[in-house]
Amino acid sequence: MEIRSSDEGWEFTAMDPFVLELLRVLPACAEPEDDAARKRIFSPPTIQPDADAEANSEWSEYVEPGLRELFKSHTDIVAADLAAMKGEGEAATLRIPTEHGRAWIHTFNQARLALGARHGVTEDDTAGRTEPGGEKAFALMQIDFYATLLGLLLSRTEL
Repeated sequence: MEIRSSDEGWEFTAMDPFVLELLRVLPACAEPEDDAARKRIFSPPTIQPDADAEANSEWSEYVEPGLRELFKSHTDIVAADLAAMKGEGEAATLRIPTEHGRAWIHTFNQARLALGARHGVTEDDTAGRTEPGGEKAFALMQIDFYATLLGLLLSRTEL
């Protein structure tokens, strides 16, 4: 995969089919539709759920709907950029306009959080102190891949 950046944004080319698929599933990975992902992404403001039931209730009522809308708008932008991708296979070219950088950053991060929650990824897993297999190992690889691209975009995006 080749990545070029300019004032106009980023261009991803020479992507193998595996990388293309990881990018194509990004919006779905970021969706907080299951309980584990929803609890991780929309966690209440207090650490212990019973510590301040009123604050947690107000968070759910007033803050969470706005966050859901914001996160959905970001994944919609990412999905549209992916749908506009030109070419197929290694000839595919993905262009991310500079003004979409924040949406991609937030979607990469949200996907990492959601994948970690869905697959029970722990600090030991991410530090390499365990050797998970199967779906958890694949999720860890996705998390690392998305983290790498997240870091790249962060280095070139003004938040």
